[in-house]
Amino acid sequence: HSEDNYYEYSNKMAGYDLLVIDDFGLMDLNLDKCRDLFEIIEARDCRKSTVIISQMPVENWYQLFGDNTYADACLSRMTSKAYRLDFPGRDRRVESK
Repeated sequence: HSEDNYYEYSNKMAGYDLLVIDDFGLMDLNLDKCRDLFEIIEARDCRKSTVIISQMPVENWYQLFGDNTYADACLSRMTSKAYRLDFPGRDRRVESK
């Protein structure tokens, strides 16, 4: 993270009308990733739409964060005033046999 690039990238992510975060939960979030995610979510909070797609149940998201304070802060912003859609069933990427 160079400071100039970081702020430019963060502002760019905050400025999109719709941000889609796909495959959330595929990797744990170390302190730097927690901070980055928080900054983006905080900048968008209640002003822009964000879609978070995950195969991991929401109740397991807390465990992904390497820092409990960031977990609390991010998850409260990500789940408050949120619409939740669950799509149970088989993986659509797997070919039918």
